[in-house]
Amino acid sequence: MNRQAIPSKALTYRVSCLILASVFLSGCKQEAAEPVERVRAVKTIVVADLASDQMRKFPGTIEPVDSSLLSFEVEGIVQEVLVDVGDKFKKGDVLVRLDNKPFQLSVESARAALSRTSAQLQEKQSAYERERRIQKEDAGATTQKAVDQARAAYESQVQGVTYNEAQLELAQRDLAHTELIAPYNGIVSARTVEPAEVAARGVHMLEVYADTAMQVSVSIPEQMIENVYTGLEGKVLLNNQPADPYDAIVSEVGSSATSANAYPVTAIISNADERVRPGMTAELRLTFVDADIQAAFLVPVHAFLPGAVNGGTVKGENHVYLFDSQTSVVRKTAVKTKGLQGNHVVVSEGIAPGDILVVAGVSFLRDGQQVKPMSDSDSTQ
Repeated sequence: MNRQAIPSKALTYRVSCLILASVFLSGCKQEAAEPVERVRAVKTIVVADLASDQMRKFPGTIEPVDSSLLSFEVEGIVQEVLVDVGDKFKKGDVLVRLDNKPFQLSVESARAALSRTSAQLQEKQSAYERERRIQKEDAGATTQKAVDQARAAYESQVQGVTYNEAQLELAQRDLAHTELIAPYNGIVSARTVEPAEVAARGVHMLEVYADTAMQVSVSIPEQMIENVYTGLEGKVLLNNQPADPYDAIVSEVGSSATSANAYPVTAIISNADERVRPGMTAELRLTFVDADIQAAFLVPVHAFLPGAVNGGTVKGENHVYLFDSQTSVVRKTAVKTKGLQGNHVVVSEGIAPGDILVVAGVSFLRDGQQVKPMSDSDSTQ
């Protein structure tokens, strides 16, 4: 009896172990069949950069919109110079002043001459009127010759008064021109006069420019000039601060070519500040609107699904992933490409400004997959 019971107990123990192992393994399989999908973080950009076949860059020079070479209209001794190179001034300020004493004397002399001739005019007028009255009352008391002589003397005196009035006006005008007045708010760019020097008529004393308006002057080849027109908007970049562009509007387009079959074009910088100075080298960027390239954008090469682009064919239909911020999913999108520009592909159809484009890890994505935009902390890990 005892010998038969021992094997029976061992068998029962073995069966129990097999049952427990089966239950444990089935539980593991059930847990492994329902994995939690991880939401992938993706790097994105917003579509904005236009293809360079729409944008053209032209080197140029900064110039003031208003600049003047100031000189005196009269000759005299310079009494004082009130500004120097780099000084700012306001419209109506006196910049240079001549010794005005000789001019004041000329005014006084002309005024005295006018007073004298005016008094003589009254005498001549009275004499003429007297001769006419006598002739009218008693024709024999005077002669026609005497009347004519009185009238001629009176008319001559009228001309004399008119002449002296003009002389007084000229003398007063010359006196006013002994001060060089600022024509607008501006800055002195050059000075060629010192006190006690003789200022000759028409010789430039100061070079000034308006500080509120600057423009860039460029030359545009004849192949592109038909796309340039007054009012075309652009950007101006200074060589010493290329990351801070200024707004510009084309103000003048030359009607005839200059050197190298290029046309002169100027664009006013609408938001120029004190950093924009005459003589600086700059770059004018103009975007030409063309029906064939109106929707062309630059997209990084690694934003495309593996295939045609990586294989060297960059014209035709390719695919990218666009991120939908409302649903947090990516959509496989067909786009038409036109060629390469550096490390970017020119996309002519399929995307629009403001679209959110996935630019990294596209080979691990599928259409409709839920993702999240990569944060700064994700990118640094």
